[in-house]
Amino acid sequence: MKRIFLTGASAGFGLLSARALCKRGHQVWGTSRDIIRLPRLENFHPIALDLNDPASIASGFDRALWEAGFFDVLVNNAGAGVFGPLESFTDAEFAAQLDTMVCGPQRLIRRALPDMRARREGLIVNVSSLAGEFPMPFMIPYSMAKAAMSAMSEGLVMELSGSGVDIIDLRPGDFKTQFHDSTRRLGTALDEAYQPGIEHAWKTIDVNMNRAQDPTKVSQALVAIVEGRLRGPIIVRGDIFQARIFRFLVRLVPRKWVQWGQCVYYGLKTPR
Repeated sequence: MKRIFLTGASAGFGLLSARALCKRGHQVWGTSRDIIRLPRLENFHPIALDLNDPASIASGFDRALWEAGFFDVLVNNAGAGVFGPLESFTDAEFAAQLDTMVCGPQRLIRRALPDMRARREGLIVNVSSLAGEFPMPFMIPYSMAKAAMSAMSEGLVMELSGSGVDIIDLRPGDFKTQFHDSTRRLGTALDEAYQPGIEHAWKTIDVNMNRAQDPTKVSQALVAIVEGRLRGPIIVRGDIFQARIFRFLVRLVPRKWVQWGQCVYYGLKTPR
């Protein structure tokens, strides 16, 4: 039985993972900004926590740690998407994306590490995204944040070498969750300047998400990671093209060819 702190447990990968982990007898302290949205499950402990608020992070994690005594696993899973041209983001909107997916997780890591290092055991799983490797047009802050999370994971692998604390970067591709439906479109006057590309990109993402794979593949991977049946600093999940073929091909061709292919995919004008 593992004691697990899991962010973003009210929907998507987080909710599926919470259900699967609790069913297998693990104790899960799951978070959401709105505690009412969290599931009622045996072995599940709801925690109100806002990753964009340092005080909320401190109080939420400390309360959970007091209840649990210690955590075997920290899972930084929460995420949020905002769709629009980069120039249309306000400072606050841009910062909110980084807070949710970079600053908030690093604050949790800083709170979890002292106890894990003292016990010389622990696991931190950062759920990033293949969007960190292959940025999505009109979702640049999201892609930046996921790339930063992956960089943080790989840096921590080196920093914590020999400490007994393991770091795993779980990178999903496209899966059929509520993520796209919950992605907020900025809908500014700048949209007109980016037509028809911005509409093509939105429709491409919508179609791709609707035909994407079953998200339980990611929750199953997370359960296997928690239980020690799946190991490695970077674990990728997605369809065979996203997770294997495309990632292999991009290592063989110039990056501008990759960008050209992505523009074609999203219905955008190809770069010179």
